Amino acid sequence: MHFKTSLHILSILGVLLFSACTPSKKSTSKDEKLIAQASILPTEEKVPTLSEIISVDVGFTKLSEMIQATEYAKKLEEEGPYTVFAPTNGALDRLPPKMLENLKKPENQEKLISVISYHIIPGLINKQDIIKAIKEYGGSVKLKTIAGDRLTASMKGDKIYLIDERGSAGRLMINDIEASNGIIHTTESVMMPN
Repeated sequence: MHFKTSLHILSILGVLLFSACTPSKKSTSKDEKLIAQASILPTEEKVPTLSEIISVDVGFTKLSEMIQATEYAKKLEEEGPYTVFAPTNGALDRLPPKMLENLKKPENQEKLISVISYHIIPGLINKQDIIKAIKEYGGSVKLKTIAGDRLTASMKGDKIYLIDERGSAGRLMINDIEASNGIIHTTESVMMPN
């Protein structure tokens, strides 16, 4: 009988020992969940620069070619912030024949730079800022470009128009495209300085 009791006690101890050494499924799944949560780090998306947006967007291929031929390729990559009124390919296609080709010639570098700079405003100006300024200034507001020339912003209905110094107007189409060093508004026309 003494032998039977000893065997019974040993079997109970064996079960207890086995249970103590085996991790419970409940704690393992909890630990695994915590480990999995800890290993997932939030990834930050890199916001592209003005130059990067213009160079990869198929609607800006012609503008990108113009910018790449000047110092603005580097300026729109690093500096800022700037507000760019970016003419689309369609806007550049409406220029007089050969004008775009002539602007890209080395001897017309200064003219090309003046056309590009006429589409850039220092600082950040979103659509709501433009609308607010137009209303505060009685229906139109002057915007000073980085070259010192002026564009006029006005509204017709709920549409915003830019008017260059020659009196040509172009509607803003897509607004508030954010870049790491500025903001882009697309225009349906090319603005020309005097």
